[in-house]
Amino acid sequence: MRKILIIAKREYRAMVATKAFVITLVLMPILMGGGIFFQERLRQRVNLDEKRMVVLDQTGTLFDAMSEAAEARNKTAIFDLATGAQIKPCYRLERGPGGKVTDEERLELSERIRRGEIHAFVEIPEDVFAISSSGGGAKAKFYAQNMAFSEEKGWLQQSLNGAVRRHRLREAKIDPEAVDRASTWVTVEGLGLFAKSNDGQSQPAAPKSEKLAFLLPFGIMMLMFMVILLASQPMIETVMEERSLRIAEVLLGSVSPSQLMAGKLLGCVAGSLTIVLAYGVGAIALAWYYDVLHLVPLGIVPWFLVYQVLAVLLFSSLFMAVGACVNDRKEAQSMLIPVMLLIVFPMFIWFSVLQQPTGNFAMWTSFVPPATALLMVLRLTASPDIPLWQPVVGVAILLAATGLCVFAAGRIFRIAILSQGQLPKLRQLLRWIVTG
Repeated sequence: MRKILIIAKREYRAMVATKAFVITLVLMPILMGGGIFFQERLRQRVNLDEKRMVVLDQTGTLFDAMSEAAEARNKTAIFDLATGAQIKPCYRLERGPGGKVTDEERLELSERIRRGEIHAFVEIPEDVFAISSSGGGAKAKFYAQNMAFSEEKGWLQQSLNGAVRRHRLREAKIDPEAVDRASTWVTVEGLGLFAKSNDGQSQPAAPKSEKLAFLLPFGIMMLMFMVILLASQPMIETVMEERSLRIAEVLLGSVSPSQLMAGKLLGCVAGSLTIVLAYGVGAIALAWYYDVLHLVPLGIVPWFLVYQVLAVLLFSSLFMAVGACVNDRKEAQSMLIPVMLLIVFPMFIWFSVLQQPTGNFAMWTSFVPPATALLMVLRLTASPDIPLWQPVVGVAILLAATGLCVFAAGRIFRIAILSQGQLPKLRQLLRWIVTG
């Protein structure tokens, strides 16, 4: 045991006491948080220049209503309610020539857009009020240089449909204002479930933030994913280095291959817990600073630590087995593809699991060993109503899978660490696992 602890201590120092580790540990949250910060800043720094748009109204009746909608928007919707500062550009609508639109007029307006005189133009057909037998209506046409991502297109569509709707109501002799009052939107507030307190009284449901309900489970799952990569990736590098430089032969003169692998895995787990501690303290401090600490389910911490340790053991053993088999980085990249697919598999289905964390799909996929750690913690964070037996069974399954992987990787490691020559085939790896 003493030899294992010495190796673990050496591996821990090799992982943690390096500039690369410290830089990665510091830069990772800065880059992730900085990306969010800069996106928010860029979102606020919009172009506030006036947007002039020409309306080719072939009906002759809709332009005034749309122009009034633009003026109403310019008075209210383009200013920040708290500061009063303008945060969106104002829209000015220009009446275009009436009657049927020709290609020459379209070309002329397109040239005006290219010269920067106007931003866009919209063509409203004469039969826009008609409704087909299938229930659809006529189509208006919007022309602009960036029409695919244009906010102006969305606003024009909304204001045009509002004007057309009101016109149809008047033709049907229905008061549009009465319809607007009857169509007042009802907001549905998201709440949790009622619970029973310690004294047997019912506890009212607390309101839930939809943004937090999305970001918190995803953030914790991404933390686990990041820790797995940061802790497991160095294993393949150290084993490859010891193998290529013949250091492993010297080490195996003092310890057995099992002791060497156990020490490396123990040091890897200690390094992963160091990363978790650093990021966990930072996340709790951030939650306390923004006064949302009470919304963080701290009961998830024990499960998080158990699943994190088991996931690191599982994938680190696989990385070490790969490092013991390969001779260079090119060979390592080809053998790491299946391992990386196992790690990223939860990323393909996490959103479906988050939508229904108590459903059958979420439950059964969280029992699949490569994805158990990430998906089970995702479910536990997303819903407090996960039955206790499910995370317990998940731990048992992951323990068995981790033990099997460590056992198989240990046999591969014991043979491959001293072998030389070509990259072993899959059949040969299976023979090493079975026969030892």
